[in-house]
Amino acid sequence: MDLYPLGLLDTLRAYREGRATVQEYVLSCSQRVAALESRIQAWEWFDASRAMAEAEERAGGILQDLPLFGIPVGVKDIIATRGIPTRYGSRIFANNVPTHSAWIVRRLEALGGLVMGKTVTTEFAYRQPGKTRNPWNAAHSPGGSSSGSAAAVAAGFVPIAIGTQTLGSVIRPAAYCGVVGYKPSFGAISRTGILPFSATLDTVGVFARSVADAAWFGTCLMGPDPRDEATLVRGPEKILRVPLEPLASAPRIAVVRTQKWPLASEAQKNHFEESIAKLHAAGAAVREVNLPRLFDEAWENVALLMACDAVKSFASIESRHRIRLSPHLIEVLDRGHRVTPEQYAKARARRDEYRRWLDGVFERNDAIATIPATGEAPEGLSNTGDASLCSLWTQAGMPAITLPSGFGPRGLPLGTQIVGRYREDQRALEIASWVESTLAFKPGLAGG
Repeated sequence: MDLYPLGLLDTLRAYREGRATVQEYVLSCSQRVAALESRIQAWEWFDASRAMAEAEERAGGILQDLPLFGIPVGVKDIIATRGIPTRYGSRIFANNVPTHSAWIVRRLEALGGLVMGKTVTTEFAYRQPGKTRNPWNAAHSPGGSSSGSAAAVAAGFVPIAIGTQTLGSVIRPAAYCGVVGYKPSFGAISRTGILPFSATLDTVGVFARSVADAAWFGTCLMGPDPRDEATLVRGPEKILRVPLEPLASAPRIAVVRTQKWPLASEAQKNHFEESIAKLHAAGAAVREVNLPRLFDEAWENVALLMACDAVKSFASIESRHRIRLSPHLIEVLDRGHRVTPEQYAKARARRDEYRRWLDGVFERNDAIATIPATGEAPEGLSNTGDASLCSLWTQAGMPAITLPSGFGPRGLPLGTQIVGRYREDQRALEIASWVESTLAFKPGLAGG
């Protein structure tokens, strides 16, 4: 039988029970790539022979008890991989081959996983699109910036993949491609060896085809890294434990329609209302929560933070290659150059206010339910979508999970987003798993 539809945990069980070998699974995934990649174009770099060599190396048996044993992973191409090209979505780095892998790549390999290939990113993980198509309809965008990672999981090329999010670059493409996207709390996963965009916003996230798989993979990648101070959070240690435990009772859910709600399509709005009604009928205590005027400038605030951070991140690249950068990136850098130290300090203080206010929501609620995107994926490849429905939660550093929950009028996926309390990823994932089970929507694999 074809093995490529198996998710992470199902694959581990198949290995353990002798129903599949690593070589058989990787071969099945590679054959799926061969059949569909010319249409979807999820990979920036892929070598089937190297993937099989990696599979054979792991088949020796010494790693069988490791939590990612024999699992092929798609790695976003802003993440350094030793001996494998890392091009950052830019022709400037067309010949860049790192000599050291990023912290998370070393981590996943130490836990038995293997790099299946490098997935397409937008230019430097910003707005200039890459070549990837939406696997549900090649005439539509897969979202960005983690375009290839979302598409690769949706199409069955890999069971899991790594992305990054500065505004909405995990949650939005996951919603567009009909897979689970999990953006952990800020600082949960090291960014060492990953091209930075905004040091105060960048967060590593994961793609999978179930909440359970996303939680398992996310847990594997977490841990303190002295080279990334964001991972060295003060206070009691918050350990994510998997497998996730089922909820003892239905959760208390705060329904939040942010100031960007009017941007959503009628199909997305109606779908969200229907999803919330299903959750309420299943026993969830649903409560409407309106954001105060404090949040009216939140989207301008995060744009200022990102632009100012980007100037520092791209100082060397801009000084040497500005003429070769996209207009999108030049625009954000020019804005960042105009930000004064006083404006930046004020923006950081305002972000802390947002987090404190949102933290209070969880005194009476277990999670926030909201929409992950304005609707179905946009037509064409020039527009990767609007991050407005994600960026508030990124700015506040809160964990967010989007899960596929239906299809829109064009036959493209729609999602539901669950947001948790900062550093309370365990609870957020458990509730997302309950929502997934309650809505009981399984989109299947894209691409036929």
